[in-house]
Amino acid sequence: MEILKQTRLGYGLIGLALLSLGSCKKDGVASLNQDSQITFSVKADLLATTNAISGLSTPAGTTTSPAITWTDAIANVSKFKFEAKKGNVKKEIETSGLTNINLFAIDPAAVKSVIDTGTYKEIELKLMLTKSTTSAIPLALKGTFTAADGTLTPIEINVNEDLIVKVEVENIKIDPSTDLKATFVLGLNKILQGITIADLSAATKTGGKIVISSTSNTALLNKVKLNLQNITGAKVESKHKNGNDDGPGHS
Repeated sequence: MEILKQTRLGYGLIGLALLSLGSCKKDGVASLNQDSQITFSVKADLLATTNAISGLSTPAGTTTSPAITWTDAIANVSKFKFEAKKGNVKKEIETSGLTNINLFAIDPAAVKSVIDTGTYKEIELKLMLTKSTTSAIPLALKGTFTAADGTLTPIEINVNEDLIVKVEVENIKIDPSTDLKATFVLGLNKILQGITIADLSAATKTGGKIVISSTSNTALLNKVKLNLQNITGAKVESKHKNGNDDGPGHS
């Protein structure tokens, strides 16, 4: 069994997920004497591989993605969740999300919550995105597409959906001297797997730009959404409170 099972993606299931977890113990608001912390963040990695980031994989039956130079990647996360068992008790930590996250930032924005010390098993990390009626859509990417003849065309991907991205990890032990850092990693180099150079060259353009969204080039958007279940992994690290890394939390 792998340390991290394959990432799964749910569409439009946020309400159902919250309902099914209603009986779980909430630890997001904890007593002041619990001083260990868990930090959540998300970032993009153009060089992410299965060896570097647990949970990332290449969709089966796909070929090399078209040549894209990504310049902007913004995410708006509604919630992060940590779900696990400590002993025989199911534990849940839920944080409010982050807006306008620059996924290319060296040190991306993060949100923290307290966490009990102890050993956790059957761990599932969740990144929850919520469809928006404003400009703060869950995932917005911008870049430049290079066609076979060398022509450069601006490209945008706007994913405005209710999404739940899930990653499973092995047992983690947290002691009073350590904190936990959970970073979701988006393998952006794989988001166009299964979409060819010819597909993008033939795509409908809006103002000279390829826009992949719920209202433009929707067939391409459907492929992007399917790829999302394979291109998101997680790095889980324990860190000493004196600032030194303690290595991956799942080691």
